[in-house]
Amino acid sequence: INLFSLAITVGVFVVLEWELGIIEGIVIVMAVGLSVDFVVHFGVGYIHIDPTDIDNERKKIEDQSKPNGNENDSKINTWRVMYRKQQVERTTRVRGSILRVGSAVFMAAFTTFAAGFSMIFASVIAIRQMGQFLMAIMLTSWSFSMFFFLPLCLIIGPVGICGSIPFSRLIKCFKQTPRQQ
Repeated sequence: INLFSLAITVGVFVVLEWELGIIEGIVIVMAVGLSVDFVVHFGVGYIHIDPTDIDNERKKIEDQSKPNGNENDSKINTWRVMYRKQQVERTTRVRGSILRVGSAVFMAAFTTFAAGFSMIFASVIAIRQMGQFLMAIMLTSWSFSMFFFLPLCLIIGPVGICGSIPFSRLIKCFKQTPRQQ
C-alpha cells in the first residue's frame, strides 16, 4: 500500500521536473517513513478494537439467523452465519478504527499539508521543494490509507486472533533455552 503512495509521490516529482540530487534523495527517504504513518495508525486501531463491541454485533447476527430444521439448510446456514460473523467483525473493526484514530489521522495530514502549502511560496528552491513534497506525500498517503487500506481490511482483514504473534510465549521460549558460551 505504501509502495503505491511512494510511487505516486516520486511520479509527482518527475512531473515537477525535479532532478535527483542530495535534497531529493533525502526527500525520498523521508517519504518512506511518512507514507507508512497513517496506515500503521489505522492498522493499530483495527487490531485494538474492544472485543465487547464485536461480541454484541455477533449476538445480533445469531439472533437473526435461526435454523429451520432442514439438515442441508442447517449446513448452508452455518456457513452463512460464519461468513456474516467474520464480516460483522471486520465492519466493526474498520468502524472502530475510523472512530478511534480517523480524526487524528486527518488532522495530522491536514496540518502537515498546510505546512507544506505555506512553504511553496518560499524563494529558496529547497524549501519550495520540501513544501511540494509534504503536500504530495500527505495527500497520497492519507488517500491510500482511507480509500484503499480500510476497504481492504473490510474485505479481507484479519478476524479473531489471525495474524497475531504470541510475543509472551516467544519470550518465555527464549528464556528457557540455555545460553551457549
